[in-house]
Amino acid sequence: MIREHAKKDKVMKITFRPKESLKKSVINNSNFIYTLLIIISLLSFQSCVEQSEEPVERVGKTAINPEHLSNTTQYGYSQAVSVGPNSQIVYIAGQIGISDNGPNDFESQVDRSFQNLIDVIKASGGRVENIVKITLLVKNHDDERLKYLVKKRKEVFGQNPPASTLIPVPELALSSLEFEIDAIVVLEEGI
Repeated sequence: MIREHAKKDKVMKITFRPKESLKKSVINNSNFIYTLLIIISLLSFQSCVEQSEEPVERVGKTAINPEHLSNTTQYGYSQAVSVGPNSQIVYIAGQIGISDNGPNDFESQVDRSFQNLIDVIKASGGRVENIVKITLLVKNHDDERLKYLVKKRKEVFGQNPPASTLIPVPELALSSLEFEIDAIVVLEEGI
């Protein structure tokens, strides 16, 4: 529907669009604006990179534990971890610790899983200190298992632990699995 309004020798046309047409117009405008912002960001980043003649200082990982939050380092993890610009990210798949030649209780699986994780990190060219995030999957989670995991994380990560998420699960990929751990590792350039 189109209506015309006269205003001092000028005619304004006002178009009323059906609801669906208006939604499409808003979505198209939003997509255009979003795309435009991405292009501007990329061009700004490119110009910053091209203009920088000095080498960027290499920075490893930095644990972030705000004072007003719980001191999670006592449990073997950090609230967050920040990494530097000259870094390569390595995503490590879930590591398990079942064995054909040994005990497969929870603690044994945790120990072997952590050792497998460390072996994969070394094969990637990194060290335990390069881990910035871990995810722990725990079958039949309880206080005793949590205590052991706290002890193990502190033993492996020391004073600069990664960010960590523990997820209690009803089952893992195999019925005999009790524990699985994956990780995100950041390698500095040149390592």
